[in-house]
Amino acid sequence: MTAQNHLAFTAPFRLQGEPASGEPDWLPSPEAVARARRGLERSGILAALGGRSAAAAPATPWRWMAGASAWLVVWPAVLALRLVGGRWAWLPVWLPVILAALHMAILVLAAIRSERTANRDPRRRAAAAIRTPAQLLALEPREFESWVGLLFELSGFTVRDTPTTADHGIDLTVSGPLVANGLVQCKRYRGTVGEPVVRDLYGTLIHSDADFAWLATTGGVSRQAREWAAGKPLGLWDGQRLLELAGGRR
Repeated sequence: MTAQNHLAFTAPFRLQGEPASGEPDWLPSPEAVARARRGLERSGILAALGGRSAAAAPATPWRWMAGASAWLVVWPAVLALRLVGGRWAWLPVWLPVILAALHMAILVLAAIRSERTANRDPRRRAAAAIRTPAQLLALEPREFESWVGLLFELSGFTVRDTPTTADHGIDLTVSGPLVANGLVQCKRYRGTVGEPVVRDLYGTLIHSDADFAWLATTGGVSRQAREWAAGKPLGLWDGQRLLELAGGRR
């Protein structure tokens, strides 16, 4: 994971926002949300988001790696025998080159196979399947928390759930190269998050001695909230910003 990708999570946000209250005008209708949920159920996406464990790591292609290691020993040995001469002098000069090419091909195939295995992981597929505001709002609160956690995991963060009690409204804690102790609060609703919610989140950040805190909501974030958070270690993500982040990690 590069520092640049982490900075995308901690970079200053745009000072745009919704009105202080009410629903953002870009939210879909309840009917569209209901249709989106039925589609997510049929595709198995909701079942994949039901767990709260970390996204499964790609299986290590041990057989491919063993084959590559074997070739790494064989083709230099053939080259050495050819140069020594004697009874191995008959070996064609091009044979070590062919063996070296086969070695590189095996390494490439191992990388491709590992990537395809990662892409088949159901929770990775679930993270990429949420593409519209209707699909985002179709998630229940626990499913939304799981999906937000996936965004962090796919960007190289380590994600942990918080205890069900005394969590001060924090749903996830995260850590990475640029953030040793991060807090994430997830709010799944259609309204607009106002300044008081952001103030409370900042107070929790100070109380917890955390490095950074994020608020992720399926709704909007008011301009007053964004202006108050400016210059503080806070990331405020409305539904549109979340979909932008998800689109960059497919």
